[in-house]
Amino acid sequence: MEGAIKVLILAGLYVLAFFVVECLGFLHPFGWTYSAVFLAVVGAWPYFKLCQRFPIPCVAIICAVLLLMFNFLIGEGHEYFAIGCIGFGCIAEVLRKVFGNYRGRMGVITSYAAMSLIPFSMSIVLWLDYETAMQLVVNRMGDIYAAVMGRMLSKYMLLAMIILTLIFAVTTMWILTRNWRPRDQYHFMREERR
Repeated sequence: MEGAIKVLILAGLYVLAFFVVECLGFLHPFGWTYSAVFLAVVGAWPYFKLCQRFPIPCVAIICAVLLLMFNFLIGEGHEYFAIGCIGFGCIAEVLRKVFGNYRGRMGVITSYAAMSLIPFSMSIVLWLDYETAMQLVVNRMGDIYAAVMGRMLSKYMLLAMIILTLIFAVTTMWILTRNWRPRDQYHFMREERR
């Protein structure tokens, strides 16, 4: 039970990092539209600690589901975000399995790269349904905010931000995992049985 609580606490820290970065959107439209770049750095430590201390199946899924629940709770979730959370969470789990979170660091680095793309599923609505999304922005944040945001929404900028996010995510996790020493796979479960 204690191990499960620690997993939830670390996953909660990842969600908190997402929320803090999301709040940058209140300061400037760039902070919301391209929050993934900032989160790639800020969210790396909790995810790294979670994978290092508890290299068990479904860690990425737990983070993605908590992220989804929290954002729906605060009224920021939508169907694209739900698809992104579940989709990228599952991809991250597959990468952890394929590259081996238990044997080395590549599983953590590649899975975190997939997780770093989740914020784009929140803002992708700006490119897929521009008119509706901008009307919501005008209603919530005002005309000036929407006008500034509208100037940042080229497809080339979206591609640049996705590439930049992946570079930041991989680099940050590469640095964090330099001295990778994963703990025993189910150490906390065995401790509880004693």
